[in-house]
Amino acid sequence: MEKLISNAIDLVCSRALPEGGFSVKGDGIFRPDATAWATLALKSGLCCDEYISKACRRLAEGQYPDGRVPTTTVSSEAYWPTALAVLAWQKAMGQIDSVQKAVAFLINNTGLHFAKTKDSVSEHDTEIKGWPWVENTHSWVEPTSMAMLALRSSGHGEHPRVLEAVRMLLDRQLPSGGWNMGSTLVFGKELLPFPESTGHALAALKSFTTTEVVQKSLDYLNKIIQNLRTPLALAWGLFGLTSWNRRPENYRRLILETLERQEKYGPYDTDLLSQLILAYYTEADLIRFIA
Repeated sequence: MEKLISNAIDLVCSRALPEGGFSVKGDGIFRPDATAWATLALKSGLCCDEYISKACRRLAEGQYPDGRVPTTTVSSEAYWPTALAVLAWQKAMGQIDSVQKAVAFLINNTGLHFAKTKDSVSEHDTEIKGWPWVENTHSWVEPTSMAMLALRSSGHGEHPRVLEAVRMLLDRQLPSGGWNMGSTLVFGKELLPFPESTGHALAALKSFTTTEVVQKSLDYLNKIIQNLRTPLALAWGLFGLTSWNRRPENYRRLILETLERQEKYGPYDTDLLSQLILAYYTEADLIRFIA
């Protein structure tokens, strides 16, 4: 079964581009998110070092002067890969100038926030600042979590922007436990949690709050983790539980069974494969792995 991990690594490496970086599906189209995740995965597996430095340089080539790293060079609004680029550069120990510019961009940019009105259909506090997927839109759980991880990995864990983001994530935690994209109650009805969103938030909140505060969320992930066989949900469920020393003993079997499903559903995207590889090899929480 462990041949599946070796095959996954080989598949990621096969998507490396001659000019540096990685594509999502082996179609030859560079994507910064696929490149950053591939870098982290290959570093965790201690393999394919020949691709990593070129990948980091390619990420830097796609960085805008203001520090952002957008999904494409055509449009700068979707800048959520900036945090991923920081994590990759930090782990690969290169591109110091790029890291500094990206960190400054994250610190100085935020989602769109507004005062909550009495007739608001949503219960969460719309004024607490986090980070969005796309410029000039509301802050959500996953991009906020990734920005927190990026800033913490680069030595800015106590910055006011990070501390406010902690408040934002705790405000978005569902009363019964877990997180979704970032809404709690709408029209008075509690929404459902997502395992991947819950894993993001738990990984980002490690060391910022107590176990008691997130216990219901840990219970939620512990309850469903054995049934997860999709790469995004399983990888982030494991990242979240591992951050709080709750990783199941059979975590590697769960990952291998998820990889085996490619025989039925086809090859996973590079970012999804990379997250499973990273979850397989990472013994500690993400911050300790990256730092």
